[in-house]
Amino acid sequence: MMIAPVLVRVYRGSQSSATADFQRDSAYLAGHGYIPISQSWAQGSWGCGAFLVALLLCLVLVGFLVFVYMLVVKPGGTLTVTYQYRA
Repeated sequence: MMIAPVLVRVYRGSQSSATADFQRDSAYLAGHGYIPISQSWAQGSWGCGAFLVALLLCLVLVGFLVFVYMLVVKPGGTLTVTYQYRA
């Protein structure tokens, strides 16, 4: 069996759910000899398409509600963790 010296895992969602997934996964991987060596959190953002749809919906006055929703509700982010194998 070949063991990868480095693993990169990506956890998506809100910061609390991504952290919970990371903690659960890191405990499992620690039992197999992998320890986290770095982690990076990137906040999610709305894409250009979402703003264009909201802009088009402004013509029928529903777009203003969509813009308010986009300002209040932030999309989930990404937690990227690098694990290294330690024998």
